Amino acid sequence: MVVVRDASENFLILFSLAFLIAQMPLANSSNLKRVRKLGIDESGQATVEFALVLPFLFLFSLSVVQVGSVANDQLALGHASRTAARAISLWDVTDESANQIALNSVQNSVMLNPIDVDIKLSENTAKVTLSYRRHINIPIIGNLFNALTLQATTTMPREVQTEKLGTS
Repeated sequence: MVVVRDASENFLILFSLAFLIAQMPLANSSNLKRVRKLGIDESGQATVEFALVLPFLFLFSLSVVQVGSVANDQLALGHASRTAARAISLWDVTDESANQIALNSVQNSVMLNPIDVDIKLSENTAKVTLSYRRHINIPIIGNLFNALTLQATTTMPREVQTEKLGTS
């Protein structure tokens, strides 16, 4: 069933809705004066809210910087691990000399100190594992999470170069 209204009925409905909306209380100056008469003062509210939120914003911004710094250290550790594994995998070395080659390679690659180096040599692969203990420097959060242990492991095939005795 379709109800058809003429324009005068539509106008009457719109007029009555406009009248009802006009009767609703608005936040005008007279209403604000009534609030002030009741003893409610809203001046400085934004300042108080900002003062309450500011420490959390500050901690959040420090946390973002700290997470970026930890991510940078993890990337550097991974790079040092790959560099050390590559340096070891190219030569036929013993365990002691492999450890010294890895330490030199890591010290030339990154400035993180101290880094623990663990090397496992097999006939076909060279595995280098680096560990670094990263301290958290953020107030309050640093007390909860004192330090993180970052670790990077790289395994590369050994490309042992042996000297061939050539016949000329």
